Amino acid sequence: MSKKQDIINVALQLFNSYSYNSIGIDRIIGESGVAKMTFYKYFPSKAKLIEECLVIRNLNLQESLEAAIAECDPEDHLSHIKTIFAWYDAWFHTADFNGCMFQKAVEEISKVYPSSLQPAIDYKEWLKSKLSTALQNLGIQQTEQLAAFLSSILDGMTIQAQIDPNQVQLADYWKRVETLIRLELTA
Repeated sequence: MSKKQDIINVALQLFNSYSYNSIGIDRIIGESGVAKMTFYKYFPSKAKLIEECLVIRNLNLQESLEAAIAECDPEDHLSHIKTIFAWYDAWFHTADFNGCMFQKAVEEISKVYPSSLQPAIDYKEWLKSKLSTALQNLGIQQTEQLAAFLSSILDGMTIQAQIDPNQVQLADYWKRVETLIRLELTA
């Protein structure tokens, strides 16, 4: 593994576990075991490091969700949506779940480091596109609006899971989401 990747891995773990504001460059340098010059060779600023971490996080999330969806029946588009919800629910119960790094970036640092917004926007657009495609394949007319709504539900579940993951009952959420989708199909 390269020194750059070591820095990114350490920074991702620290930013996920704590906050962007509470983690300084010196701690990242110390825990990644690189020289200060090496760090600054790859990342001239904390903003650049955060942006690259969020780009990597975006790619990792997409890859993981794509792999989960790939296990579904390609013709069962409702299962694609349910798989996304189930993936989120499983994530909430992992040892390293500390909320969404994109949500934290928007809340904590987007005004100071505006470049941190783009990876969050990219992930959101990708997720809405996945949901929209599945909805369209189900035969729903207003796919963009419903996909945005479903994405918002996932955001809300993520925030609720930060407080207490056991309060997020996937079966309850899914029952309502499925009812909404079925209503849209008959509209």
